[in-house]
Amino acid sequence: MGRAGAWPRGPVGRDMIEQVGRYEISELIGEGAMAQVYKAYDPQIGRTLACKILKEERSVDKEYVSRFLREAKAAGAFVHPNIVAVYDVGRYEERPYIIIELVDGTPLDQVLNETPNLPLSQILSIGIQLATALDYAHAQGVVHRDIKPSNILVLPDGHTIKIADFGIAHMDDPEATRHTQAGTVLGTPQYMSPEQVMGTQVDGRTDLFSVGVILYQLLSGRRPFNADTMATLLYQITRDEPPPLAEVAPDAPVGLQHVVNKLLSKQADRRFATGQELKRALELELRSVQDQSKAEKHKGFIPISVRWTALLAGLVALTMAVSIFFIQQMQSKTLGQFAADSGASFAKFIAVESAIPVLSQDWISIETFVDEASRRETLDYLVVLDHKNIVRGATDKTLIGQEYAPPDPTLMVSDGDGVQTSLVELPDGASAFDFSTPILFQNQRIGTIRLGLSRAKVLEVEQVTLILLLILAVVTIMAVAIVSFVLARLLARPIDLVRESMEEVAQGNLDCRISRERKDELGELFSAFNQMAAELGARNHEARTQERRPQNTSIDGP
Repeated sequence: MGRAGAWPRGPVGRDMIEQVGRYEISELIGEGAMAQVYKAYDPQIGRTLACKILKEERSVDKEYVSRFLREAKAAGAFVHPNIVAVYDVGRYEERPYIIIELVDGTPLDQVLNETPNLPLSQILSIGIQLATALDYAHAQGVVHRDIKPSNILVLPDGHTIKIADFGIAHMDDPEATRHTQAGTVLGTPQYMSPEQVMGTQVDGRTDLFSVGVILYQLLSGRRPFNADTMATLLYQITRDEPPPLAEVAPDAPVGLQHVVNKLLSKQADRRFATGQELKRALELELRSVQDQSKAEKHKGFIPISVRWTALLAGLVALTMAVSIFFIQQMQSKTLGQFAADSGASFAKFIAVESAIPVLSQDWISIETFVDEASRRETLDYLVVLDHKNIVRGATDKTLIGQEYAPPDPTLMVSDGDGVQTSLVELPDGASAFDFSTPILFQNQRIGTIRLGLSRAKVLEVEQVTLILLLILAVVTIMAVAIVSFVLARLLARPIDLVRESMEEVAQGNLDCRISRERKDELGELFSAFNQMAAELGARNHEARTQERRPQNTSIDGP
């Protein structure tokens, strides 16, 4: 397992250091061309880390020291799940060091050696994570410039990756640009971009080119550029097109081939502009792969009886649902209008009967009348108001003598023929029709009747009707499903008979015939099978006869 980067593991005890700053060193766990990597422990926070120290011979070189410290500067501010974190930087005996995250991961090149053919979904996942991490780094002004499998750690879950070793990261500063333009070649040759090879200015698209090389390798099992000499390799990177993925990885999706080809464009402006663009393209390919995988997983033989049953039952269920909806709508409208008309007539009757008592201010008679009217089961409330809107009679005795505050309507039903009808919500949450009609004497308003009739009966009728319709729908759907299944099985049986007969013929039984007679298309299928079997039998008999017939011989005379 690689740790905190993909450095080759060094021998334990070599150049052993016991203390670096406050960090306790336990063992040498890796060594690269520039630095040694030790396993370290931070006693202040109780965390195990990795300590990367520049080699002594490199420390005298200001360029190497500058690059090493630039790594800390470039990656020290990074907080990303796909980038190895840098926690601290310092010097040990004039040798610069950085404290980094200790990652229990395997370098991608080692993973490829152990498992050459990774699943396509895992390849896309690696590409998406690389694009995400690099987009983050590029937004911070940092170009890695050495993206390669050995710098990509695969965590034990097999899916998560982390980019390690920003040791030659290119900061967007004049000093770095000057070195680049001077022709300094940084990076691993097989994964370098054309602009790196030619020593021209680079940006984030250089890293995306390297990602293209890695994806090409993961898909095909080979690098796009490979040569025996450095000169030939660099020429290939800058001039030659790699073998098409359609040839070396024909199973790769066409869309993914296009993505890789775009990443490997010689001109940087023809590649994806950002890691975010690459991420979106790879996510689209991953969704396609996942959808195809789901389709293949669910692909299977479905008997025709099941298909027909489900199809017809679904159509009937849809038809019944639409029908029930419209029936309910029509019934609700009809019952509501009927209840509104009945209530309006009742309110007008009460207004007529209350006219004389209200005119004479005979409030006792009004209360007696209200008490008698309130015995109706559907009546929720009855209120008799005088011309000043004062309650003179009501089913709720606490309202008498007070100014009436009508309930807020939730829906206006009608407003005509002297009666205003609306729907209101009662304090207990129930719904009721509210009728308001004036009490008239010689066409002069002398009071008002407010009548509330419960909708419970209407809703009860609607509910009963709905239940009956649902029962009818269920029974109908079950009947259709049963009939469809039976009919489909009746149709499947003749098909099975033809299949079984064909299997008999395939096994050499050319005397097999279908004796069942039908006067339909299936009967014609039976006849065609019997004709085919008879023809095959005749040809087989003729062939055997030819084999048994003695060959002609000729006797020459003296």
